[in-house]
Amino acid sequence: MNRSYRQATQTLPIGMARRYASYRPAPADQLPGVPITDVGGYDELIAAVEHIGMNIEVSRAGLAAFDAAIPALAEGLEEAVAMYFGDVVIHSIPGSQWRVIREGEPLVEMPGGNMADVMAVARSRFTDGRHTLVDVLDHLDKMADHSGT
Repeated sequence: MNRSYRQATQTLPIGMARRYASYRPAPADQLPGVPITDVGGYDELIAAVEHIGMNIEVSRAGLAAFDAAIPALAEGLEEAVAMYFGDVVIHSIPGSQWRVIREGEPLVEMPGGNMADVMAVARSRFTDGRHTLVDVLDHLDKMADHSGT
């Protein structure tokens, strides 16, 4: 498996259940308040895309390639897709961070306070497919307040 994109494991936001994220304690030298940028939780998705000859890259370009492969994937990967999509948002929109308002429902907060329900985005992509994940990422980027960056 190509996991060169993985960052050092970080602490999870309060309320993010382990079933939605890979979790190991953060390193002792991690600074408090450092935004969470890679929660993982999509090993099953990595295996599924490797099965069809792809690798996952946590970037806009990787998301576009992944989006095109969604029809070839089995159902039941919505949660894993949501976590992957959230990681791409965090890496693509500076100042974005994971937030959990209710346990088991992770959100991504963009600069300026707008939030994206990554689970709803993933479910929508699988059920109606009108908007690609890249479309949603671009929309979130337009909504983000970039004045501080």
